[in-house]
Amino acid sequence: MSFRGEQKIKGTIYVFEAIAQWDSQKQQSRQKRVYIGKKDPVTGAFIPNRKYYELYGEDAPSDIQTYSVMKSVDFGNVYLMDRSATLCGLKQILVDCFPHHWKDILTCAMHSCSENEALYLCEGWAHNSMVPSAPSSQQISKLLKKLDEDSRMRFYREWAKLRQEKEYLALDISSISSWSELINYVEYGYNRDHEGLPQINLAMLFGEKSHLPVFMRIYPGSIKDVNTLIGMASFMEQLHLKQMHFVMDKGFYSTTGVNLMLEKYIKFAIGVPFTTKMAKETVRESIESIESPANAIEVGGHIYHAITKIQTINSRRAYLHVYYDKERAAKEHDRLLHKIIRLEDGLMKGTVRMDSAGVRRYFSFQKNKEGTYNIHRKEDVIREQLELTGYFVILTNDSKDAEYILSVYRTKDVVEKSFENIKDDLDLERLRIHSDEAMEGRIFIGFISLIITSYIRKIMDEQKIYRSYSLNELYSELKKLRLIQFSNGKQILTEISSVHKEIFKAFGIELPTPSSL
Repeated sequence: MSFRGEQKIKGTIYVFEAIAQWDSQKQQSRQKRVYIGKKDPVTGAFIPNRKYYELYGEDAPSDIQTYSVMKSVDFGNVYLMDRSATLCGLKQILVDCFPHHWKDILTCAMHSCSENEALYLCEGWAHNSMVPSAPSSQQISKLLKKLDEDSRMRFYREWAKLRQEKEYLALDISSISSWSELINYVEYGYNRDHEGLPQINLAMLFGEKSHLPVFMRIYPGSIKDVNTLIGMASFMEQLHLKQMHFVMDKGFYSTTGVNLMLEKYIKFAIGVPFTTKMAKETVRESIESIESPANAIEVGGHIYHAITKIQTINSRRAYLHVYYDKERAAKEHDRLLHKIIRLEDGLMKGTVRMDSAGVRRYFSFQKNKEGTYNIHRKEDVIREQLELTGYFVILTNDSKDAEYILSVYRTKDVVEKSFENIKDDLDLERLRIHSDEAMEGRIFIGFISLIITSYIRKIMDEQKIYRSYSLNELYSELKKLRLIQFSNGKQILTEISSVHKEIFKAFGIELPTPSSL
């Protein structure tokens, strides 16, 4: 492919011919730009140079018609995101649910996927990318408020209907801090970064097989994980997700929550904390026999030992799986003793106060005649905790197969990574939005971005693309594929490299053309 254009250099407009040439060393076609003349600065007439006559001969006409390059925009990265949104079914649902706003929603979501910057900067990025629209910051503000509860739920229903394949849903909750005092959801609560900022909580359901987020809900910062579970169970009914399963860590555990899931026949696998009598007693009953070779299993390339016990709860059968990780036990054992020794050393030197976090749990203090305190380790407490190192317990109503349940339980890692994406990569950390409506709209845009990102990450993992590129490196490589727009309305793509072809093939995407978007 070749084309003709012009370029302004130091005030002079030069006319060039871009000619395709084969690079035998790199085994790919490359474009070479050959300058064939310039334009008269007064009349604008074409003035050919020697190269022009070498290419076209002495009798070639000198009144050739050229068209200036109006714009050169990023294409390859946007093409990948657009096709990914189409292939996973997202784009059509956006068109159906938001017929007047889907272009702006998709553009904002692509911006969040591709760029690590605030959403109000989307317009500038959009003008330099081949995207459906280029909304201004004012238009984005209006859009966020238009994404109300009814429209979002309509989308979630359609998206959930598409994701009806039987799979486990991992459930987790994460906090996002906000500087705004105008958002009703913002309340002081537990922040995982231990910062003194008010926050909101995000609860998300994520598919174990599809690796795609299914549903997201905002909760006030003070709401406990257990109450979130009850609320999410109600939303599952509204979304008709009756065949889905919950996978939850021990922070969600409660008698009320477990009874609710058993009552509603919701399949679940939930971690059981050692604050419960059930977990402690079951582990102690298993200590002598669990390390038998007959109890060894392998999950994710790692060796565990497991024992399963039948548990009856409110006349419903459940299974209590006890796992022992010998390698983890050694690390936790040493970590706990290191912590206790450091705390004791700090108490002796006066660098740690008696009322510091964790001190009273492991130490007791007796005042002596000199008015100072004798420090004693609580050996029974320490011994009990050491006894439980390396053990963890999962309660489920699904399967008595301990290996299968542990492999399912590991899907929580997918959710945790997704929350890292949505808070860091998608610019949702430190919300600076000043109304409930705008905040919910912004998080919904983040959710759409997460669907696209999750789909791309899944293919990258399946096709081993991570061996060569990170996600950001993949976008950077694809940005080299650009779309050139000329003053006569014509569009052409720069050369599609062999690397680009390999990437699109891995994703099952056809090679792009200027009309692809």
